[in-house]
Amino acid sequence: MAAKNELKENAGWFLAMGVLMILFGFTIIIFPVAGTFTVELLFGLLLLIAGITEVVLSFRVRGWGGFFLLLMMGIFSLVVGLTLLMFPIQGVITLTLLLGLFLAATGLLKIIFSFTMKGVDEWGWVLFNGIISVLLGVLIIGAWPSDAAWVIGLLFGIDMVFGGLTSLMFYSAAKE
Repeated sequence: MAAKNELKENAGWFLAMGVLMILFGFTIIIFPVAGTFTVELLFGLLLLIAGITEVVLSFRVRGWGGFFLLLMMGIFSLVVGLTLLMFPIQGVITLTLLLGLFLAATGLLKIIFSFTMKGVDEWGWVLFNGIISVLLGVLIIGAWPSDAAWVIGLLFGIDMVFGGLTSLMFYSAAKE
């Protein structure tokens, strides 16, 4: 019963997340190559920002025992971020493989999570979303590297649409 109450309390969040994920998902599906390179460049930019932050922070907390490790993590993030920004095609090829592995792994986790949702009728949607994620991950890995330019955008967009639909199912359940 606690799960149903939490669904009702957060219904608006499920609705907002579902609508946004579906809109973003369809946009990426319509423009898969642009979506692929956008994801790659954003990831590179995020790593660059994280790397700068970690390097600066490592010097600000120099007396702390983790200085060297934090500095190394920052430098690693900087190098990977700069590499993705400077070599986007190679970055797309690498990220295609990583996305395939990510979707397969998170899909398995969604499947496992769905079986822990006792008392929630909509657990099947989480299971379905997990199966879709695993299938998309396997498709990406199987097509790698020849389809790298468009596959991230298309399949990530599809995954977002199904994730959005899952969120809308939870919203619908909360309104009952």
